[in-house]
Amino acid sequence: MRKLILSISIAASLFGASLISQKEFGLVQSVLPNTKISKVEHTLIDGLYAAFLPNGNVIYVYPYKRLIFFGEIYTNTGINLTNKIKTAWKNKIQKERLKKINAEELLKNSFEIKFGKGSNKYEIVVFTDPECPFCRRVDKFVKDKNITFHINYMPLYFHPHAKKWALEILSSKNKKKAIETIEKTNKDLNITITKEAKKTLKATQALARKLGIRGTPTMFVIDTKTNKVIDVINGANIPKLQKWIEKDKEQK
Repeated sequence: MRKLILSISIAASLFGASLISQKEFGLVQSVLPNTKISKVEHTLIDGLYAAFLPNGNVIYVYPYKRLIFFGEIYTNTGINLTNKIKTAWKNKIQKERLKKINAEELLKNSFEIKFGKGSNKYEIVVFTDPECPFCRRVDKFVKDKNITFHINYMPLYFHPHAKKWALEILSSKNKKKAIETIEKTNKDLNITITKEAKKTLKATQALARKLGIRGTPTMFVIDTKTNKVIDVINGANIPKLQKWIEKDKEQK
């Protein structure tokens, strides 16, 4: 028990033990002149600083020898201290990011698909790719659930069929059926691509770039009662998606 308490104490005090001076921040920044640093904190190792980046990563810097360390710091009991601070940092970034995201903007060019009876309160806006295997994993999971999805397409450049399939789905009268057909056959629908579909895809791709979305699926949870974005689900995180589906059941 004493070892556990000691390890937790170290984890809590390894970073942010004291304030960083402007001079110290400048020293760390000078080692990474082309890298944007959001903040810098001391570590318990004399002279070693933790540089927190806007993308959620953490780099260790020893500015006095102009050294950079990529990796993780563990206690002798096996606790990953780096993972602890990175998780806290990413959570903080995510909370700030969610405050800036406008639900109406996410929904503006999307189309709605209801699975089962649809959502009661929490709906999902998803940026997806019709050729992405992880997106298909999500599609398969929600088929027998009660949830409402709002689809924004973001075809990835390394999926050769993704853009055409996205345009074909957007051009279809029955989009849900079009998605199911493509997922089942992995073939083109061979339908006429509409001008509206091209316009919509261009708009959703621009929005994805604006939001800094790099991969699919990326899902945003919207509270329909407040019309606020309250969470983001990165990748095919089925347990996290299931958590929101369960929460939605409680809103009946």
